[in-house]
Amino acid sequence: MRALLGGEYGAFIAEYEKPSPLALRINTLKTRIAPSCCTGQVTWCPYGRYYEGAPGKSPLHEAGAYYIQEPSAMAVVQAADIKEGEMVLDLCAAPGGKSTHAACFFPSLLVSNEIVPSRAKILAQNIERCGIKNAAVTSESPQKLADKWGGIFDVVIADVPCSGEGMFRRREIAVSEWSEENCAMCAARSADIIRQAARLTAPGGRIVYSTCTFERAENEGVIEDFLREHQEFTLSPTPIDGVPGIVRGLGGIGLRLYPHRVKGEGHFVCVLKKQGGAPLPYKTQKLAVQKDAAKLFEQFKKQTLTCNIEYNNTVGNTLYCTPRACPDMSGIRCLRMGLPLGDIERGRFTPHHSLALALDKGDAIRTADLPSNEKAVLAYLHGETLPTDLSDGRALVLTDGISLGWGKAAGGVLKNFYPKGLRK
Repeated sequence: MRALLGGEYGAFIAEYEKPSPLALRINTLKTRIAPSCCTGQVTWCPYGRYYEGAPGKSPLHEAGAYYIQEPSAMAVVQAADIKEGEMVLDLCAAPGGKSTHAACFFPSLLVSNEIVPSRAKILAQNIERCGIKNAAVTSESPQKLADKWGGIFDVVIADVPCSGEGMFRRREIAVSEWSEENCAMCAARSADIIRQAARLTAPGGRIVYSTCTFERAENEGVIEDFLREHQEFTLSPTPIDGVPGIVRGLGGIGLRLYPHRVKGEGHFVCVLKKQGGAPLPYKTQKLAVQKDAAKLFEQFKKQTLTCNIEYNNTVGNTLYCTPRACPDMSGIRCLRMGLPLGDIERGRFTPHHSLALALDKGDAIRTADLPSNEKAVLAYLHGETLPTDLSDGRALVLTDGISLGWGKAAGGVLKNFYPKGLRK
């Protein structure tokens, strides 16, 4: 780092004696209001906010009103410049910071992939909590996805596993695991991941490559080798070029975020654009709905919802709204194929928690809005029943107007349907 930074090294090292800045990103799919704990804006992300306190304990966090995220990490999706209607693949997505950010730009399809099954489950939970309707969650190697689908995505985010030098201040394990051998191993793995990303990128599309390390071999070195092998790609400008504190990478490749220059940790981001051409045809997921499922959901809609929700796919006993652009998932480990609407068992329809979190306040006939600063919402998250004056039937429970889960009013009592695995 002394060789890399020269005269800035002293300021860089001094930063590690200071506390790490804490930030969250407002989830604009559900709200645009910052929680009261926020203290200032992240300059490279319009809805990024620094905070004090413990917003992770707030009911608003359970409702998906915001995502707690390291501020420099927010630069990745801002650099991607995702356009509405584009198809996006997040190749190394867990725990979900980049995916939940990308969803706010309204892609026609978001595929969030995580090769490690246990981490893929956490990813799926964060997709659910943030109320994302158009995401498929998969758990496969990048090579298998490239072999299966080819170049169909407008944006491929490759936030690759790295040696983690940029996170030394936040994660003690990153310090203890560091070695020159680990850096070399990470660089080789990252090179393979970006090669697969290239195979998955559509003509005219782009790869967003990022790490949270300072190691040149894992950053500019990977990009230099990639560009020599893939002359159909070129370096691309980004919307965050010129943001104060964010500097060009070595040799003008990508962008570097240093903790002594920005209010965040260490990060590297580089956008690569593929030369244009005709879109590649691909096989989409076959969609089919069981007749009983359609009938039961229509009954549920009539009794519970004021909005129209498309249903077009049954997977096992679960009814889904699957994005029409979803590629063929046969042979792919898929945890979620769009928005799960509910389960059909023994002739009954039980709405899914994901559906509740994807609804707006005006989408349900009955709503119970529990203020986030009162005991009633904590009782709900604990699994308790509550008194209510609602008419009998399924109700959408909210906190400060943001959807939180299901309840069922019966005889002046609101029965609790908050998932047992999420109860506090």
